[in-house]
Amino acid sequence: MVAVPRLTNLYSRVEPGPDGEEESILAIEGTAPFPFRLEHPEPLVWQVRAGAAVNMYTGPLEVRDGIIREVLVEEPGAGEVSFKVVLQTETEVFTTLEEGPPARAVLRFSREPLKKFYRGRRVVVDPGHGGGDGGFRGPVDLWEKDVVWTTSRVLAGELKRLGAEVVITRAPEENPSWQERCAKVTADTSLFISLHTHGAEDRNVRGAAVLYNPRAEGGDVLAGLVLEEITAKTKIPGRGIRPCLDLAVLGDRQGLLVETVTITNWVDEGILRNPYFHRKLAVATVNGFFHFAQKG
Repeated sequence: MVAVPRLTNLYSRVEPGPDGEEESILAIEGTAPFPFRLEHPEPLVWQVRAGAAVNMYTGPLEVRDGIIREVLVEEPGAGEVSFKVVLQTETEVFTTLEEGPPARAVLRFSREPLKKFYRGRRVVVDPGHGGGDGGFRGPVDLWEKDVVWTTSRVLAGELKRLGAEVVITRAPEENPSWQERCAKVTADTSLFISLHTHGAEDRNVRGAAVLYNPRAEGGDVLAGLVLEEITAKTKIPGRGIRPCLDLAVLGDRQGLLVETVTITNWVDEGILRNPYFHRKLAVATVNGFFHFAQKG
């Protein structure tokens, strides 16, 4: 009796493809090579149907890398496993089957839609506070000015990888005025992002919030999309969106003030020590603005 291949693992990541360009990778691993077919039932949905048994988690898996939104793993019948891949934007996909071990079916999604959107766009990134102004302090020892500087550098790197022109408003130990920071916004600036943390006397308060320019059309929609991406990507709670009158000096330009966490909360301060958290914040912010533009 021929043993039925068992599917044992599923993972997604962004990595360079054969031509050196970054791709969104979705890999399905099994104990032996397995037959599969790829279907495209809807514009933003790809379906992988594999002839195998499942020996792994079934259910939804959130990805949110700007291209892949989530993957739903199901076992519709004996000897068949379904992977429903829901995209955040339409793009090309290529498939390969590696014999292993482990055997692996790989879906490679082009990230060109993200690159095409950001290529040449000017984004101003503003790390809040700085110099002698430390901002809020965590219950252990982290200062707001330092953690938002870290997030700003990671965000700037993510934007540059996509081809954006990035301007950072301050050096590590500088504290320019709000007017000086906003003066970096020129006629060709697409987005101004000021990064902060929230602070509260109640140490039980935690989570992220996004403030927006009330004079920019659709600013509330943009803030909502960015907060949705942040909470989904980082799993921290959201504290909502609200208008910020300080951002109104930007006129009709899109501007956000992102309170990434509540640093006075023990859990949120601890999360800030993880470098992967800063990358997740950066990816979520980049994705939120991209999907806002897609909505017109």
